[in-house]
Amino acid sequence: MTTLTLVKKTSFTVASLATTMLLSICTPVRAFMFGTGGIQFDRDTNINFTFEESHGGYQSSLWVAQAQSANTGYTNIARLFYETKPSDNASADDWQGTFGNAVTSENGSITQTFTFLQDQIYALLLWSDTGTGQPLEQYVSSSSFMNSPEWFAAGSKFQRDDCLVGGCQQAVFGNFLLDPNSNGSFTNINGANGPGQYSFVTMAELAQGTQISFDDAGGNDQDFQDFTVLAQLASETMTQQAQRTPISLGDRPGNNLRSQDLPMSAELASEPVPEPVTVFGTMLGLGALAAARRKKKRGQQR
Repeated sequence: MTTLTLVKKTSFTVASLATTMLLSICTPVRAFMFGTGGIQFDRDTNINFTFEESHGGYQSSLWVAQAQSANTGYTNIARLFYETKPSDNASADDWQGTFGNAVTSENGSITQTFTFLQDQIYALLLWSDTGTGQPLEQYVSSSSFMNSPEWFAAGSKFQRDDCLVGGCQQAVFGNFLLDPNSNGSFTNINGANGPGQYSFVTMAELAQGTQISFDDAGGNDQDFQDFTVLAQLASETMTQQAQRTPISLGDRPGNNLRSQDLPMSAELASEPVPEPVTVFGTMLGLGALAAARRKKKRGQQR
């Protein structure tokens, strides 16, 4: 099975370097993420991916890619689903592809389970043959920053020249609506909620099951309905989450509440970690307050 590695260009302009630094500062520091900022877990985690449907004339395949050290490259490591032809019946139903007809998997199952290793960073890559017969001709990533001219793979091409160094959003996560029979935009179909409103999900939402859908960059239509799967925590992973080490509240004398006594939604929900910018701003604020107090004290001593 063919694998391919995306690498990041080492030549940066001053503007792109400034943008990259800003993005690095503003990105939340957290062990869990599942969305357009990347995929990462704080423990080995099994996720079930179930194919739903595909649309569009490209012939595509969905891969899990793992980041190399320092995030300078991502390598395809597992193919989840792939199309054996562009659609079930030519252009019917907006080039619809269903499992068992136009779409299959390595083992022929509509659900594929992948184990994401602790603290490793991943992305989902949708590779497409745009008509040349090359299955790895063009890609879009679930991680927006990879949809940028700064990333490339030998033998592939990226046609979204409008994407800046920060990248373009090419995937949506969550409970969104799709209508391949409508000419309306993704935003109109979802009641004025644009793609940015569907950029990540919580662990609790992942436990319930969440949609992921891609726009394959064909036609610049931003319809986000070209390849859709359902992602959900595997049942054994949820059991492990519920049986893990008791939370601090249960360790207090006289308190017998333990993590397995909590509802699953409460156990899986996590408090957001403050963003570096927020922490930095708080430090500046405390410093300014302390300086003001010192100045006031000096004035009183005169």
